[in-house]
Amino acid sequence: MSEGYADKNALVAAESNVFDRGLDAAIATSVVGFTIGMLTLGKVVGLDTSGTALGEFFLTLLGVVVGGIGLVGLFSYANVVPVTSRRVRGIALGMIISVTGLTVLTSAVDLNLATVLGLILLVQAAAIATAGITSRLGLVDSEPNASAGLLAGLVFGVIGLFIGAALGGTLVGFDSVAWIAVALVAALVLTGIAVVPREDVGSTLPAAIIIGVLGLTIVTAMIGLGWQWNPENIEGGFTGGTVIPLFTLFGSLLGSWAAAKSRAGFGARGRQYGAFFVINLNAFLMVAVMISIVLFVTVKGIGYAFHGFTIGAASALVLLTPVLVLALDHARSPAGTSEWHSAARQFFRVLPLAAVGSLAALLLSIVLTGEAFEFPFTYTVLVNRENVVLDTLFSVTPGLKIGNLLVLISGLLLFVYVIRQYGSLRNVGSLSDRLETVRMVIPLAIGIMAVLNVGFLVFGKTPFGLPLAETVGFAVIVASTLGAGALAALPLAGVIAGDGPTVENATDRAQWFPVGVFGGLAVLVAVVFLEPVAGVNPTLGPANLVPMVALAAAVVSLATAVVLAVARRSVEETVPSRVLGNQVVLGLAATIGFVVLLALHVALTGADFTIVGVTIGTTGTLSWPMTMSPYIPLGAEPGGILPAVVGTIWLVIGASLFAIPLGVGAAIFLTEYAEQGNFTSVVEVATNALWSTPSVVFGLFGAAFLIPRLGGDESLLAGQLVLGFMLLPLVLITSREAILAVPDEYRDASAALGVDQWETVRSVVLPAAMPGVITGVILGVGRIAGETAPLILVLGSTLNSTRAIDVLGGFRFLDHPPFIVNEALTQASASLPTQVWGVIGAGVSGSQSMGWASAFILLMVVLSFYTVGIVARKYFRRKLDYE
Repeated sequence: MSEGYADKNALVAAESNVFDRGLDAAIATSVVGFTIGMLTLGKVVGLDTSGTALGEFFLTLLGVVVGGIGLVGLFSYANVVPVTSRRVRGIALGMIISVTGLTVLTSAVDLNLATVLGLILLVQAAAIATAGITSRLGLVDSEPNASAGLLAGLVFGVIGLFIGAALGGTLVGFDSVAWIAVALVAALVLTGIAVVPREDVGSTLPAAIIIGVLGLTIVTAMIGLGWQWNPENIEGGFTGGTVIPLFTLFGSLLGSWAAAKSRAGFGARGRQYGAFFVINLNAFLMVAVMISIVLFVTVKGIGYAFHGFTIGAASALVLLTPVLVLALDHARSPAGTSEWHSAARQFFRVLPLAAVGSLAALLLSIVLTGEAFEFPFTYTVLVNRENVVLDTLFSVTPGLKIGNLLVLISGLLLFVYVIRQYGSLRNVGSLSDRLETVRMVIPLAIGIMAVLNVGFLVFGKTPFGLPLAETVGFAVIVASTLGAGALAALPLAGVIAGDGPTVENATDRAQWFPVGVFGGLAVLVAVVFLEPVAGVNPTLGPANLVPMVALAAAVVSLATAVVLAVARRSVEETVPSRVLGNQVVLGLAATIGFVVLLALHVALTGADFTIVGVTIGTTGTLSWPMTMSPYIPLGAEPGGILPAVVGTIWLVIGASLFAIPLGVGAAIFLTEYAEQGNFTSVVEVATNALWSTPSVVFGLFGAAFLIPRLGGDESLLAGQLVLGFMLLPLVLITSREAILAVPDEYRDASAALGVDQWETVRSVVLPAAMPGVITGVILGVGRIAGETAPLILVLGSTLNSTRAIDVLGGFRFLDHPPFIVNEALTQASASLPTQVWGVIGAGVSGSQSMGWASAFILLMVVLSFYTVGIVARKYFRRKLDYE
């Protein structure tokens, strides 16, 4: 039924299946109800919300849904994200219709959110019952079995037993034995309805009854906002604010299962589709449980951690761009086969893209409306040993000023990602003599600017009293900037030259693209670095010349990419399509690269750049006092924990630099070179024992052995070495297992080609084992980043430090041994684990809120290291798959 063809007596034809579309809408309604139930359970929105506030909530939800689904639809139309399943499209359309209907309903009728949740359950019940009856009457093509099965009847009977017990106790009271009879009757009735009739009725009607009862219970306020039950034998009780969301979640899960089974036409296919749907929902629930652990720390510490947090919507969009690209890359991956589970796979692949699109739509609405998003809350500080509650807010402002650092970080990440998609245009098209001359001039221009850079650094801006920086430097910068702009326009000129934009032009002039893109970027990089050294910043009217040219080059490059992307849609031949694809990638890379150079110009010259109200400045709109400022002992407002964050990062970096090379090197020796025998067995036992050793023992070793040999004082270097010793065993164990897992056929094939052993290990074995090695590193870093006991012994418990340790700036070069010293490494430093221990565990130097906030930041730092490791592992796995 769902993907097949219906016969002439069916309700609808295959091309216009109203029955399937209705079930898609029912599944979508279940998803919407489940989402709202989660939001109410998490206290994001109150069940008593009504009137204008409820209408605004659903209007916001509608914007989020339309933004997410619209973005996926846009990429699907552009053939970037493969969404071929009619189920996914139907569910997406059903979500838009469902949320639109709820928005209209709450705007026209005065209801509270609890009543709306009850109505959602009633709609689900009606849709499921209709689906079962329609199938039973033969109005649609389906393949139900003779019965839903004894297992389904048993499950529905257990659910009916609980519902009957609750209803019986409510009607006749739990003091009477009659409530047991009511429970048994409900269980027998639901079991009979599930087992006796055909599967289409047995799967839908009991589910509809259960969901309908839950919905009526909420709508009629039998369990309302003021409802409360306090059992005698249980400490605490149940309230309507908790039970109503739980009813909604359970009803939505049951409704989505029944609708999914009906959507697949019952039978074996329906059971598989329904089971797959439930399995994925259970997986989401497991993830939700894990997330709840993180949320516990987050809820306890996020108030203090985000006090005074402010970010502009434009800055947030810039930070969101790399996440959008990653979500797009995930959605582009193949979504499985055309089997029954392909629709669900496609749905879960596009879900992150839809979520990012929803957030982007929300940020764009802030920019367009000019109304800031503000979330007021309170946080607690310790003043004179007493807790004082202060008001603050989390705000997203409509400001269009973006800090250059945000643009640089996001732009560089995007540039690296995009340029990695580039194949090659070598030997494609023709190379004219004039273009060859341009290629020869580019290195010459860059060399001249490099010589000027060195000259101005060594001899100053006015060597021998001559104002060379203001004359020669100025002329070179202006000429090179204009030349970079001309090079950036070269690809577009090659496409539109002659008879206009054609595929033939793009293919024949393919060599114009690498020359224009890489040449323009290289020349402008040299210009940007020459400007601050020469002290020259030429202007063009009211604006600076270099950023204006960089912006114009970015616009031209983007236009080139768009023109070629549109042309590629009509190309069916493989080779021209591949050529156009590489040219589109170069156009996008050039766009990002020129924007990054614009931000780099702002950073190096200190001059803000504004165009059409958007400003890239030396300072942005991001303000996070907790992580961007040190502790202020006498400040009216609490300071931050920047020194502890910096100290933790340096601890992990130092430990990783110490342990990873040693661990991987030892694993290579033990696996590839050492004779397998007693020696390797002893090493294996020793490493396993070291990994199982309590962390405090490592701390005692550091305090007794390392500190006396590192100056006698607690120091950052001692902490790095102790954590490195803790990380070393796991890196060795996992690296050895990963290397052993590489098939011997790889080594034999390399040896057969005459490659020596080290080259085989370096170029064949290690790349194949790298995902496993990185997995060990991820696990180890996650452990050492949160270790507290060893750091207390070797690093101290420095709290509320007013200065972050400067490791890079601490290096000094000497003319006698040891020639290089770093005083910062021999000093104690604050760290997040000791900060959390000091504030929460020992109860000193701050409020409990500050301790939970420190724990939250520590969790974010650890998750950041995890993210870096997971991305690296995914990169190596993909590289192995491609090669």
